[in-house]
Amino acid sequence: MGHPWKRVAAVSVAKKILGLFSLLLILALWVGYFYVYQDARSGRLGDTFDSYGLCGNTSSDPLNYFKRDHLVLKVTNDTRGDFKVSGMVNVSERTYNRYELGRYPLKLRLEPLQSSYSMPPSYFEEVKVKPLNRNFNSPHKNAYADLESRSIRVIGEASRFPFDVYRYGYKPVLYILKGNEQVDLPFKRIVTQMNLSNTFTPTRLYNPADYIAERNSLVQPGDYPAYGASECAFSIERKSSFKVIVLLLLLVVCLPLLMVLYRDEPTIDFLATLLAVAAVRVFLVGPLQDYQLYGIDFVFGAVIILVGTLSLLKAMRINALREAAARRGTTW
Repeated sequence: MGHPWKRVAAVSVAKKILGLFSLLLILALWVGYFYVYQDARSGRLGDTFDSYGLCGNTSSDPLNYFKRDHLVLKVTNDTRGDFKVSGMVNVSERTYNRYELGRYPLKLRLEPLQSSYSMPPSYFEEVKVKPLNRNFNSPHKNAYADLESRSIRVIGEASRFPFDVYRYGYKPVLYILKGNEQVDLPFKRIVTQMNLSNTFTPTRLYNPADYIAERNSLVQPGDYPAYGASECAFSIERKSSFKVIVLLLLLVVCLPLLMVLYRDEPTIDFLATLLAVAAVRVFLVGPLQDYQLYGIDFVFGAVIILVGTLSLLKAMRINALREAAARRGTTW
């Protein structure tokens, strides 16, 4: 057994470390709060157009916009990292008659861009084009149709939230089927719009080397040509201010843990931790679905187990002290 003054000194050092950690936590919370406040004073994280991206050939003649063939894709997302594509297609009367689109339904396929040097793309994404609405009696003399919204595959791991990064890369191709023959329509005006949630920032990529993002000593930057006008590639990542918000919420979840360390007797800190974790989890990524776990879920689990362990150990210690005091006929 060590001397009493050594035990007191050890406890004093531990309390100083705990106090320093608590002060750093409080400072981090307030610094992060003011950072997010300055970044989101307009009600959005960052600038207005940070979550917006555009690629493709846009029309240089707005007056004749509906008289010409064009395709517009709109990509949206949710907080879980699920992406959807929708949009519309406009066809001139000349193209409508040339390809007999009243007889052969218009179809759309999205050809994925190569995402790995060792594995070429092996699948297409089919997007359903709704029936064309003819408008040939108007001055525009066009036909138009909406695209049926559907989920789209992107490259990335949602489980790495909030450090998840996604890559979107496709070449849209409109076509028709004449029997067993597939006829591609040579649309020159194809635009892809990124209208993402407030937590994401899309960055357009102009060449395969940036999109593939693999190190290969046998591949030189000039080995692959730059993307064409109809090929669209984006890198999508979380905004830094959103990552700060996630960090702040994690620090808030740690507050009950500090309260357990400061209290001599455990109270409702464990229950408070459970409620805090549930609220933060639902706020960030929504309720648990089919046990799809994210990396942040293991942080939540560690905090819950740590708070529960410390609370239980303190309860056991207090119970032992009470029993010892009862045997001695004294109070503790």
